[in-house]
Amino acid sequence: MTFHLARSLAAVVVVGALGIPSADAQDGGVYVGGAGMLSTQGSHRQGTAPSLPKTGAGGTAIGATVEAGGLLTRRIALGVELSFPDRFTAVQQTDHARVFQHESRHRDMIISGLVRAIAGSRRVRLGIVGGGGVVQENTRQRRRDQVGPFPTFPPVFGPYSDEYSLSRWTLAALAGADVEIMIARHVAIVPQMRVHFVRRSDDTTVPSWALGLDSVVLRPAIGVRAMF
Repeated sequence: MTFHLARSLAAVVVVGALGIPSADAQDGGVYVGGAGMLSTQGSHRQGTAPSLPKTGAGGTAIGATVEAGGLLTRRIALGVELSFPDRFTAVQQTDHARVFQHESRHRDMIISGLVRAIAGSRRVRLGIVGGGGVVQENTRQRRRDQVGPFPTFPPVFGPYSDEYSLSRWTLAALAGADVEIMIARHVAIVPQMRVHFVRRSDDTTVPSWALGLDSVVLRPAIGVRAMF
């Protein structure tokens, strides 16, 4: 539901841009930029069966965004963004016949094509953003099991196993906004917000399904953009 809603929102951004007042002409039609960001995403339990973890695996991490693009018209820009966070760590416990835990270090790397509708003055410009792209879900995971022949409370666990990797590619839609605050003729400080709607798997045979990752990923950022 959220994925299709976001895709529709991106279409509205493009159509609605025709009614946005034109920004002042810029000195160049090409831009590049980079930003420091915060990535946060929630999670949920995938079910109440004793063979499933008691919690999902959400979290928050810092990261970076790089971008490049150009003006299609004075008020419409097309671009590409790479959003690359560090991994967050989450521990899920499963109270099955024997209690065990999974420690997961996860990140979603997202490559997005986007359309920006621009409004404002020469010194301050607002961009309304929509688009979509691909996501690499990547998790480094390890497991430890309860020791001893009888359960204890709290459980006593043995050492973690060697780390193994889970990886999957999927699609995502994007909506957001940014503000260009010019600090020099060709340079702007850019606070921004990106909301990614990731298409998670509902296939119970996919190993990452048990993480219970939410589809919405929030990524506020602040960076620098250079126009040429």
